Amino acid sequence: MSSPSPAPDEPGRAGQPAPASVTTQTNDQERLDQERHDQERLDQERLDQERLGILQTFVAVAAGVGNNFFFKLLATLPVSEIIVLRSGSALLVLLPLIAWRSQRQPPRPSPFTRAVLVRAACEATATACLIFAVTRMPLALVTAVLMTIPIMTALIGRFVLQEATPATAWVAIGFGLAGTLLLLRPGLDASPAGLAMVTLSALAFALRDVLTRSMPRHYGALRMTAMANAATLMLGLALSLGSSWKPINIGDIGILVAAVALYIASNVLIAQGIRNARLAITSPLRYTSVPLALALDIAVLGIMPDALALAGTALIIASGLAMPLLAARRR
Repeated sequence: MSSPSPAPDEPGRAGQPAPASVTTQTNDQERLDQERHDQERLDQERLDQERLGILQTFVAVAAGVGNNFFFKLLATLPVSEIIVLRSGSALLVLLPLIAWRSQRQPPRPSPFTRAVLVRAACEATATACLIFAVTRMPLALVTAVLMTIPIMTALIGRFVLQEATPATAWVAIGFGLAGTLLLLRPGLDASPAGLAMVTLSALAFALRDVLTRSMPRHYGALRMTAMANAATLMLGLALSLGSSWKPINIGDIGILVAAVALYIASNVLIAQGIRNARLAITSPLRYTSVPLALALDIAVLGIMPDALALAGTALIIASGLAMPLLAARRR
């Protein structure tokens, strides 16, 4: 009896090669799975980076309020003395840190570029004006005026950078300006010079933020902060010409050390936060400084703002919160 003829090979049977179409489908599926995995990993990295930026910004804001509070406690000293002591002390901390990090990192481009120098000049102006204002005005009022920085940033973007500004954004800006007028109204029981200085400080900080956002990432936050402190130190020394300084005691030194530590933390973290998260996310976090400053004014300094000042502060906060929401809605 003849043996049965072997059955034809079946696709996929063990020991037989799979058809080319099956192999292609398998490779395509593996490639799609890998691309999906890579995209999920990138999305998670972006999310983690933004979460880090949010945390950095919040801590920077709280440190900034604490820094201003401690400088207010030094109000008996001349402003030029506070500026020089603060900037000189900060450089004593920053320069060794920069030298230590430069040994562990590849060489970076020189920080002496036009953009970095202009940013340093803006921060020096903002810092000097802010210290002057803090020593003469309630902390919450100074903080509320500083909350116009996002509004000023939007105005700079429109009139200097020629960025498109929709009508809804102008409505938000209008509310913010109305709140500012309530804070700076005639008859307000505050130093006129202090009000002028804190307004100039807010404008200079807005210019600084615009420059910070446009800078390459290789300009580290520590180096930018050190450059700003060097410029502030020179400005303080110039202001001290012809003025007499006062001796400081142990208590003043302790306050100065705490203020400098919070200042460095605030500046380094705000620069990193702006780079790690979108401005639409980090900008609203600045407004957490208002209730923090109010709490310090009321609980520690015994200063209670009036109803119009609170209304103006509320308008500024509403304006600042509305602007990033409107920007997100347009996208």
